[in-house]
Parts: sequence; C-alpha cells; structure tokens
Amino acid sequence: MAGNTYAGKNLRIRVDGKTIFHATECSFTTSRNMESIASKDTNGEQVTPGNYTWGVSTNYLVANIPTASTTQIATKQILDTYQQGSEVEVQFSTEIVGDVIITGNSFIESINMTAPTNGVATGDASFKGNGDFVTTVAA
Repeated sequence: MAGNTYAGKNLRIRVDGKTIFHATECSFTTSRNMESIASKDTNGEQVTPGNYTWGVSTNYLVANIPTASTTQIATKQILDTYQQGSEVEVQFSTEIVGDVIITGNSFIESINMTAPTNGVATGDASFKGNGDFVTTVAA
C-alpha cells in the first residue's frame, strides 16, 4: 500500500492551541455552492463554483478539566466561549510530520449535551468557519 493513512485516534481539534478534553470523535466539513445556468441554447446545465462554507465538529465526554492542565479545554471553557460569542482559531490535525493541518477562525455555532441514565454524559460542539481555511503540512 502506498502512503500512510491517518489513525483516527491521532486527529484532534485544537481550539486556540488547546485540545478538547476527552474528545471521542471529530470532523472537518466543507461545502461549495455551485451556481448553475441553463438556456434554450445549451444542453444541460453549466456550473460555476461559488463561495464555500466550512467547519469542524467534535463529540466529547462531559468532564471537568484537571486543574493543572494548560493544554486542553473542556465543557466549561467551551460553554464560556459560546456564550461570549468569541472567535477562536481552530486546527484539525494530527501534528505528525508530513500530515495535513487545516486551520482557520471560527465561532461555536452549537453545543448539545446528553445525559443518559446509565453511562457517561456526552457533548458535541460545532464550529462554523469565518472566512477561509488554510491547509499546510506539519513540519
């Protein structure tokens, strides 16, 4: 097999440089509007790429962050950032040399928390990109 695959466990979302505490899943999504035209003089539609939107989302275990931690954020910090309407820098990467890094500014668009009778409470947060995202390669 040519090339290396990314282990899902290594891909993390960082918010202002800090990983999300007890993250269980994360994703990056982008979508582009396609403008289409058709007339009586064309066969089929002609499309032109338009603007795009992007964002990242994460699922995590609801937990209090260890007091001494300076490298992670948890439920309280995510809720505070959401309430303040603060823009944050997000990064989606493994930080392994040669792997892609996706970075951009965003706002927290939504937060959901679920507390089952049996089991651990979980949360998910969606970050909506503000402007362009940038792709680089970890060095």
